[in-house]
Amino acid sequence: MLSEIIRGGLNSIPKGQTEAGVSTGLTYAQTLWYIIIPQALRAMVPPIVSQIVSLIKDTSLATIITLPELTHHVRIVYGQNTNYVIPMFLMMGLMYWIVCYSLSKFSKRLEKTI
Repeated sequence: MLSEIIRGGLNSIPKGQTEAGVSTGLTYAQTLWYIIIPQALRAMVPPIVSQIVSLIKDTSLATIITLPELTHHVRIVYGQNTNYVIPMFLMMGLMYWIVCYSLSKFSKRLEKTI
């Protein structure tokens, strides 16, 4: 999916940009690095960050195949002491929220600078 986002971002730049870069004396690699990629990043950043946030949210599904991650560790802790079931899941939700929220804020800041 990430490759499709990158491909779509690069294809969103008109061919005239490449022709303009080559006509000014830049090589194709220089045109790609200095002209095409900076413009394509503006289109690619939001969907890439969205994919990363979705990936973080979907890691909780990894416990189905018993990969140790945050949800798995919470289950281990409340398995030892059931008095902490609600606080542990609230803390886990808070951790997911902090990571996803900070990624979203980072994405907005990155969009403005690009």
